[in-house]
Amino acid sequence: MADEKLHEIEIERNLIIPLRDGAELCADLYRPAGAGKTPALLSFYPYHKDDFIAAMCEAPRRYFASRGYAHLLIDFRGLGGSSGVAWDAMERGEGRDGAEAVEWIARQPWCDGNVGMWGLSYGGISSLKVGAENPPHLKAIAPMQGSVDIYHDILVPGGCRNMLGAYGAWGSLMLAMNLMPPTNADPAGRWYKVWRERLAAGTPYIFNWDEHPNHDEYWDAKVVNPERIKVPTFLIGSWRDIFPDGMPAIYPRLGGPKKLLMGPWMHTLPDLAPSEPIDYLPELKRWFDHWLRGEKNGIDAEPSVTIFVQNGEKWRHESSWPIARAKARTLYLAHGGRLGDTADREEGGEDYTANASVGTCAGLWDPTGLGIGLPTDQAEDERLSLVYTSEPLAEDSEITGAGQATIHAELKEGDEVHLVAKLADVDPAGGSTLITTGWLRGTCRESYARSSVLKAGEVYEFRIPLWATSYRVPRGHRLRVSVSCSDFPRIWPTRNNPTIRLHFGGKNASAVSIPIVAKGAAAGGPRVRSVKPIELPTPRVPIWKIERDMASGTVTVTTGQRNPIPLLQGGVLYVDHVASARVSTSRPDDASVRGETSFNAKLPVIGELEVKTQSWITQHGMTLSGRVSIDGRVVFEKRWQK
Repeated sequence: MADEKLHEIEIERNLIIPLRDGAELCADLYRPAGAGKTPALLSFYPYHKDDFIAAMCEAPRRYFASRGYAHLLIDFRGLGGSSGVAWDAMERGEGRDGAEAVEWIARQPWCDGNVGMWGLSYGGISSLKVGAENPPHLKAIAPMQGSVDIYHDILVPGGCRNMLGAYGAWGSLMLAMNLMPPTNADPAGRWYKVWRERLAAGTPYIFNWDEHPNHDEYWDAKVVNPERIKVPTFLIGSWRDIFPDGMPAIYPRLGGPKKLLMGPWMHTLPDLAPSEPIDYLPELKRWFDHWLRGEKNGIDAEPSVTIFVQNGEKWRHESSWPIARAKARTLYLAHGGRLGDTADREEGGEDYTANASVGTCAGLWDPTGLGIGLPTDQAEDERLSLVYTSEPLAEDSEITGAGQATIHAELKEGDEVHLVAKLADVDPAGGSTLITTGWLRGTCRESYARSSVLKAGEVYEFRIPLWATSYRVPRGHRLRVSVSCSDFPRIWPTRNNPTIRLHFGGKNASAVSIPIVAKGAAAGGPRVRSVKPIELPTPRVPIWKIERDMASGTVTVTTGQRNPIPLLQGGVLYVDHVASARVSTSRPDDASVRGETSFNAKLPVIGELEVKTQSWITQHGMTLSGRVSIDGRVVFEKRWQK
């Protein structure tokens, strides 16, 4: 509000939070000057409060501190300024550490005992993990673009191993970040002690992922049960995120008061998004004001679900999710590339040999928030897929919810297959826009926990979940289903190009089921406040290249960023990060991901710091290496290989 009183801000850096096992979490505290005891908020990340995540969090924590909240940005155990050895990525131990931090915060003289938590991406994941621990003084959380099961939501969707996004864009970046010392180093030398401890015992996040293709005990140890979360939870997600299904899938399972907002963004804060940015901080403040301060601001009486309908360019409020008035429409794949409301009476089929390069039109699937990488026109991928297209729609159709493709197919050549189903909107001029996608590893057709052999010549039913979406298809447009056996560089290809026969009609009628929302009784509510996209102090220089070698049949997709990050304690961290995925259409077993990252900074206590890492991951193993130099002298060097 225009007349809202704003406080001056006091800042305390490198605040130490002791844990029961002797490790120490390191935090920066922003709080209203002279305000006495206030509610407190925390955000909990592995991305270094002093450098990489600091710039993104600076405006939000100042926003809350100036409006009467203490706000802490806390480093994970074994990262940034915190001591100990980092947990394996997304382990439940991160949630236990965060729960201890909540209770420590509640006991401090500047806190009134009411604590809330919020964060984006990994900060959203950690909010959910801490929420499931239900520490007594945690009163509300607001996870943004998070997940409770990273196996299904991003790392191994449908049993198909993520490729460039996980191993390159994120994994190779984190290899370098996990070797970084605390960049806001204390003159007494604590920074050196905690840094050497993690260097001696740490393991790269991605090193063990490929050893667990199924959803086994390794992945179970990272899953959060949403039913355990009893605190009020405000979920914010987006349809073009790296895990768009995460927030909608969590919402019905939460055990306490809840709210869901789904935008059209990629993986970024809602006010940084290049399309339909919104002013999300006032909504978070209203949420925390109600649950931490007891304000009667009406947020608990408003519709609990707010969604943006893509291609409808409008926000809408709903009273529930999934939407009760959504009705499933089944469309059948048919002879001649048709997609219709009835199945062919006679059974038919088409043979298809996988092309490992299919997928480049699906977008970048970027976990690092570059702000680019939306899907392009699907024509190139559809040309190399099996395609089934409907007649022009007689009326506008809104697809809102999660669908499913049911594909009846047999494996004619090969021993493994990925089934990829995509739903697209085809305009009258022939342009094809991706709506949603689903993946399934053939040997996971019965269970993600164990593999089942595929017998050549036997027809199987493959149920492929399609990720949730909200998208309006205008009258006169057509719906299109494409089926392929790859989605490069989102997922690793199978080691050979299998040949399948897709069946349709008769007893093996392949189909897609999509939720269609009828017009009518949407709930009323306040408008979402749109804003111009906010710019960070130093905009990133993103990288996204798709290169095709027509002679060798090789396709390479490259992503990354080159940018300076201003350090709040003074100085600049220079980031140069490039990752690429490569596949040959004739030799998918030779597919690989490469990553190179360097961090450079001149730091007052440490000196001239350089961290350089390289990663090379194939279908058969990986080689990772890292080197850290200070003032030109190598102080750490290591290689991990298998």
